[in-house]
Amino acid sequence: MRLPRWNHAPRACASRRAWLTCCTCLLAIGATTFGVDRAAGAHDGQQVDYALHQPTTGSVICKPGEEAEKAVNGLWASKTQDKFCSKQRPAWLQIDLSSEREVHGFRIRHAGAGGEPVTMNTRAFHISTSDDGNTWTTVVSVQNNHDSVSTHPIKPIRAQYVRLVVTQPTQAEDDPATRIYEVEVW
Repeated sequence: MRLPRWNHAPRACASRRAWLTCCTCLLAIGATTFGVDRAAGAHDGQQVDYALHQPTTGSVICKPGEEAEKAVNGLWASKTQDKFCSKQRPAWLQIDLSSEREVHGFRIRHAGAGGEPVTMNTRAFHISTSDDGNTWTTVVSVQNNHDSVSTHPIKPIRAQYVRLVVTQPTQAEDDPATRIYEVEVW
């Protein structure tokens, strides 16, 4: 017996059983594509993402559709629709948290988190914070990242602005493109 297609199910999930399987998998990896707003408040041990849907600027993009705001949209499942990409060196993203927050850390979802080859993961970068957008304090410095998702807890600091600066965009020297799927600030 064929189950009816659910109106609210993703296109890839044609049946109720497939839809439930999709939901279970996406929830297990922390996806937010089913309307879960991580900035709405922490629950079940989750951290609040202060960067989610906040104003974001960045260096020159690789192509239309890969703008800075893609790095704070809560999505990272698509190689072509949910990333910030820049060939500028150094590449940078700046997030306005809209008010001063007590920041405890960061999670960066690099190319591998979006389904791209792990050789495209950001290798070297630093994260700075500011309370006024003019004076910056570097709180994270990474020189040899290989992970698709990197997590960086810090000593709590008050900040309204966060800046990610990428100095080595990939594992190989000859690939100039920075690919950031998500920047989370908690």
